[in-house]
Amino acid sequence: YGDHRDLHSFPTRRSYDMIKYRVEALSGALGPAPNFSLHMTYMWLYFFAASASLTQAVYVTTLEIRHEFASPDCVDRLVVNANHSIPGPAIEVDPGEEVEITVVNKMLSNAVSIHWHGMVHADSGPWHDGGSMISQCPIPPGSKWVYKFKVNKHPGLYQYHGHIGGMRVAGLGGAFIIKGDVSAFASEADGGEVLMHLKDWWHAEETQLVQGVLEPQFRWVGDPQSVLVNGKGRFNCSNNPLYSCAGGTCMEGEREVCGAEQRPWYRPSYHPPSCDSSLCPGYFTKQVTAGKTYLLRFINGGSLSLFSVAIQNHSMTVIEVDGMATQKYTTDTIDLNSGQRVSVLVTMDQPPGPYIVKVITRGRSAQRTGYAIIEYAGASSQSVQPETANVPTPAWDDHTFTFNFQQGVKGLYTGDTAIAAVPDDSLVQRTFYMLSTQERMDHTATYNGVPSVNNLTVAIGGSGERPQDNCDSAGNTKNLRWLLGRRTWQGSNTPTLAALYFGINREQISEEHNYFAVDVGQVYDVVIQNYPACNGVCESHAFHSHGMHFWVLGTGRGEWTGSAEQIASLNKVDPAFRDVTQLVGEGVRMEPFGKNQDDFGPCGWTMIRFKVYSPGAWYFHCHMIWHIIMGQNAVFYTPAGSIPAPPDDLLFCGDMTISSVLAKQSQTTTTTTSTASTNGEVSSAPTRRLATASVAAGGVMSWLPF
Repeated sequence: YGDHRDLHSFPTRRSYDMIKYRVEALSGALGPAPNFSLHMTYMWLYFFAASASLTQAVYVTTLEIRHEFASPDCVDRLVVNANHSIPGPAIEVDPGEEVEITVVNKMLSNAVSIHWHGMVHADSGPWHDGGSMISQCPIPPGSKWVYKFKVNKHPGLYQYHGHIGGMRVAGLGGAFIIKGDVSAFASEADGGEVLMHLKDWWHAEETQLVQGVLEPQFRWVGDPQSVLVNGKGRFNCSNNPLYSCAGGTCMEGEREVCGAEQRPWYRPSYHPPSCDSSLCPGYFTKQVTAGKTYLLRFINGGSLSLFSVAIQNHSMTVIEVDGMATQKYTTDTIDLNSGQRVSVLVTMDQPPGPYIVKVITRGRSAQRTGYAIIEYAGASSQSVQPETANVPTPAWDDHTFTFNFQQGVKGLYTGDTAIAAVPDDSLVQRTFYMLSTQERMDHTATYNGVPSVNNLTVAIGGSGERPQDNCDSAGNTKNLRWLLGRRTWQGSNTPTLAALYFGINREQISEEHNYFAVDVGQVYDVVIQNYPACNGVCESHAFHSHGMHFWVLGTGRGEWTGSAEQIASLNKVDPAFRDVTQLVGEGVRMEPFGKNQDDFGPCGWTMIRFKVYSPGAWYFHCHMIWHIIMGQNAVFYTPAGSIPAPPDDLLFCGDMTISSVLAKQSQTTTTTTSTASTNGEVSSAPTRRLATASVAAGGVMSWLPF
């Protein structure tokens, strides 16, 4: 992808140009006019529109989602991409701008939805958040749908990605950037910005991986085969962390395996090779100028992995996390878990030459590594072998580094982009205590033990009812699930928003199914308590909330008891303000209690505080896609009567019927205005057009066909 700019979509027409285009179109019907007069008409209309505040620019673009074969790490596989690329085109908009993004599903056998990760939808309602079966029905094959919403009012780094099944695993995602300086610190980047989209990458197709974790005879996806940086990686098909080959024989330990260079029996000889060095895309390389400071912006667009990033011989200063300004925090390595974003200032203060950006997976013993290259302008040409470069990084199970990094990054509460102050304790309406566990259960079961989000001791249970007492597969007849509060998510065949708004199966929207009622404008706390999985590993989860950011008040070891010491450790002055937080693992090899299940107990906690920005149904889940699929989800929802009317082009699915929608409409006395969908082909090039007010001043604007 070359450089940061190549990853962006650029508007092709400004507001003045659009008015000019529309007036010229009308002039053919109204008769010829002198060029000077026509030009004055353009200018008058443009300045009238601006001064009367009757119009505003709307960012318009299209994402075409399709299956294609690609080799982002040298290995050929079927992917899901946006506009033929992985990552998809970056979307760059102004603060508070309205957007209309047409998603065209060109796949023949898969539905799709796109989540606009980090958008709060405070001024545009919840219907276009993109969470499949939460805010919307997925877009069927061969169909399209227009997402319409206002972006957040402050500059920052966000992302978009598929939010159904394994779409994110297969490559569907990209950067979403709200332009401007996230704080005054960003102006120090006199060399510009560099965007790096990070992704863990598997060679098996997503449908196989997804179904594997849903089977009673559990088929774990394993660790990724590669790490991609801006869609580029390199898998050594003959010698890699999985196996090594010699003399045409490939060995995984003592077992002979088929290597990626060998054709699977089901792949005919006339198909392209499975692995071909000519297909390797190389490494993402960015040329820089010595003495300049750059803003490097990292996105974890991955599905499972906690990434750590280090730059050879260069330090980094964090100034932004998850789209929000931070105080300066200088470090040699940064952590970002699935869904998180981190922006850092880096000064190019080394002798000219190539330097390696190293991206490693941590928190899991089978480490994978990706690379990018920073190349000083004017440096003599040198051959670069990233694998041999000395770039120190924390050990895979160094949870102390992760703990200190999460605690060390603090929010910026001064300046033009200051974060809102932490709400006072007295405003907290309720505290949810969410125990994160992995357990076996019957296919249709929704809970084990005594479920509770009010008391951790009750949720953990006594002998015979503890999470580890439910790890027997019973001869591969019980599913392995992830739970919150000892409840696992079974979902619904009707999207949560539609169920609430239209009164469809509303009885399912209850705490017994991990739906939790909240009110707009109110404040809530969540304590997320970590607990070992059935194999004894204390995982580093990444919890994400749709529709809101939250204050990360603290992270601690062991069990949350609410002790005076734990309360005193909370940061209510300048905590980071994020939309993804981590549960930090514990123990040697991330096994704080070893393999003896009788010894298992709580292993770390994180506490967050959130304020409900706007009405809706807001998904709260571990951002690791396998954990989502295995049930580690909840929804915070506001009362049905608070939810605004849906768009006119609402998609139908599940138990939604025309009669149920009409019944609701007949009860509604308010009318809503919605822009109709376009039936013709929409250009994939982004643009901006004018949205007009519903009532024109003096009728002057009403005849302009905008």
